[in-house]
Amino acid sequence: MPLVRALLRASWVASIVTLATAAAGQDAAAPPSPPEPAPADGAKKSQISEEARDWFRRGVEFLGDVEGSRYEDAYHAFKKAYELSHSPKILGNMGLCAMKLERDGEAIAAYKRYLDLADDIQPDERAQIEHDVKLLEGAAKLELRVEPEGSMVLDERVPVQGERVRNQYGPVSGAISLRLRPGTHHLVVKNEGYADGTLDIELEPGAKTSRDVVLAKPTVAAVGDKPDAPKGPLPAGAFAALGVTLALGVGAGVTGGLALQNHRKYSDAINAGDQPGADDLASKGKTLNTVADVLFGVTGAGAVTTIVLFAVLPRGPVSPDAPGKPAMGARLYPTAGPGLAGFGLGGSF
Repeated sequence: MPLVRALLRASWVASIVTLATAAAGQDAAAPPSPPEPAPADGAKKSQISEEARDWFRRGVEFLGDVEGSRYEDAYHAFKKAYELSHSPKILGNMGLCAMKLERDGEAIAAYKRYLDLADDIQPDERAQIEHDVKLLEGAAKLELRVEPEGSMVLDERVPVQGERVRNQYGPVSGAISLRLRPGTHHLVVKNEGYADGTLDIELEPGAKTSRDVVLAKPTVAAVGDKPDAPKGPLPAGAFAALGVTLALGVGAGVTGGLALQNHRKYSDAINAGDQPGADDLASKGKTLNTVADVLFGVTGAGAVTTIVLFAVLPRGPVSPDAPGKPAMGARLYPTAGPGLAGFGLGGSF
């Protein structure tokens, strides 16, 4: 007989009759129920509380859900009922749910205690459970040593077909022994204040494997270290200097071109014997050459100043009063006077 049917007949039915009879009341017209099994710790019948019966009924309802058995919800309900009552009849239901959830180590423990403590197990049911326990004990066994203590272990089995199976274990104190189904497993070890540790492992049937996972503290900045302050944009003076330098360069080029053109005209006038015209062109040429020399000199000075502003001067921090505006800046302006031409550099702090 399949295990589920066996448990339905021998464990669910017997447990429902045993644990639910008291809730029906003394006046209910029902045949006398069989006596409740003595708890493993010798507790008296009166100590099986209504809360324990209620949790047991919830577990049965989860297993009988019309949309499909809800094994995880039923498992937690049966565990709670067992904690409150210590009735061994509940252990059979816990073993079934744990096996369905692939918590095989817990299924083996629950089934063995059920076989040892329950006194009214039918022969066919006992044979089926013993067979299932033998199969479960043939699964892979993983000994996992974890640091620090109190870590949680999340296991995810990746089957070739079907949905992934996930289980969580812990908190772990030093080490934990896991019965896992053969196949590919992805494990994540978590603990608050530590970086997650991961383990990918392929388990063979009956294999015994051990692994160590030591979590590390995340890297933190040294005490007293401060993050770099956000830098503001380059000072506006750097861009002004670049613009003025380019304009002067263009002016110098144009003036130099006019001087060359004037020089050709001067040569033509000399060759044609036009001395008055040549003298006029010579005077004009001197003026153009002087202006071109000044412009080329100032352009060179502007280029050097621009390089200094872009490559040497640091950008100031962002002003707290005007986000995005540098707290320190510089500006460049042209100067001229008798016998002098150049640039002036000013700044603000």
